[in-house]
Amino acid sequence: MSVIKTKTILYICSEAAPGLVAYATSILLAASGSEHLIVHAITVDDKHHSYRPYLFKLPGDKIRWMQTPEKRFEKIRNKLYAANLLREVKKICSRYKIDIIHLLTVDYTCATIFAQLKKICPVYYTVHDVVPHEKAYTSFKDYFFSKYIRWGVKRMMQKSDFLVTNSQSQYRVIKAMFSNKNIYFQLFPPLITAPILSGSKICPELIDCDKYVLFFGNIDKYKGVEYLYEAFLSNPQLHDYKLVIAGKGSIYFPHSDHPHVLFINRYIADEEVKSLFTRSSCVVYPYISATQSGVLTIAYKFQTPALVSEIPYFREVSDNNCALFFNRADAGDLSDKLETLLFRTDINEMKKAQKKYFEAHNSEKAMIASTEKLYIVENEKIM
Repeated sequence: MSVIKTKTILYICSEAAPGLVAYATSILLAASGSEHLIVHAITVDDKHHSYRPYLFKLPGDKIRWMQTPEKRFEKIRNKLYAANLLREVKKICSRYKIDIIHLLTVDYTCATIFAQLKKICPVYYTVHDVVPHEKAYTSFKDYFFSKYIRWGVKRMMQKSDFLVTNSQSQYRVIKAMFSNKNIYFQLFPPLITAPILSGSKICPELIDCDKYVLFFGNIDKYKGVEYLYEAFLSNPQLHDYKLVIAGKGSIYFPHSDHPHVLFINRYIADEEVKSLFTRSSCVVYPYISATQSGVLTIAYKFQTPALVSEIPYFREVSDNNCALFFNRADAGDLSDKLETLLFRTDINEMKKAQKKYFEAHNSEKAMIASTEKLYIVENEKIM
C-alpha cells in the first residue's frame, strides 16, 4: 500500500477582475478539498472587487489578504516591482515550508519579481491566453496597458519551468513552444461562486422581460457580439424575443436603439447571474476566438440551452450535444441556428447532456482530482 506525500501550495492571486476572482476561488476551494494538499493563498483586492466574500470556507490563517495601492504613484511602483507582495511570499514560504508557488490570475505584476520567486521554490504559472485575443482599444492608455500585460505574460511563460493550461488545444500549442518545460492540463474550474448559486436578484432592467436571448460577459472584440446583434436584427422570426447583451465593456460595433435589443452595459453582480440564465430562453456565445473560457460552465450548471460558435475550445467542452454550433463569424448561419435552437430543438435532451457534462468535468470531485494531478506524481509516493 502506498502513501501519497502531502504538498503545501501557496497560491498567488494578484488580480481581482470578476472572471479571475471566480476562476481562482474555484481552484482554491478545490485544492483545499484535497486530503493531499495543504493550501495557503495571497489574494490582492482592488477598490472594485474582493476575494473575501468567496473564500469564507478557508481558515483565516491560511489566507493573506492584500489590497492594490490606490495612490497613483504607489500603484505604478507596484506594477513595476511588487515589493510588498514579494515580502509576503517570502514570509509565508519560510513559516509554512511551502513546496510550490502557483500563480493563477495572469499576475503580470509578478513579472519583475518572478526570478526572486523561483529562488524560493518551484513556481507554476497558469497560462490563460498563449496568444492574445483580438481587442478594440479605447485609448492609448488601454493600448499601452495591454502591451504591458502581454510583456508580463510572455516573460513568465519563458521563465517558469511549470506551465498550466485549462485547454487541451492550448496545451498542445504550449507543448510545441516549450518542449523542455513541464506542461500540465487542468480542468477549467466552474465560474460558479456561492453568491451565484444562492442569488435570487433579478436585473432591474429585466423585471418586465421574460422571453429573451442572452449574451453574458464583458464585451470584447474577440467575443464577436456584433455577429449576434446583426443576426438577431436581420431575422424577423426571432422578434418575439428580446436580445439581451449583459456585461461591461465598450460597445465597439455600430448599433442603435432598437425595441428588440437591450444592452445592460454594466457589471452584473453575482446575485443577478442565476436569474439571468434561468429566465432566459437560451444563451449565445458568438466568439471568434477563445483559448480557454468558463462561460459554458454557467450555462451547463443552470441547464440553459446554448448556441456557440464553431471554435476548437467550445468543441472541446461541448460533448454529447451540450450546445448547438454555428459557423464562426457567420451572422447568417448564426441567425438560422438560433431559429433552430428556439423552435426546432429538444432542449430537454440538451439539458440532460449539460448536467452530465458538468458533473463529469466541473463538479467538486472532478476539480479536486484534476488539481491533485498537477502536483502529485507517481514517483513521489512513499512505498
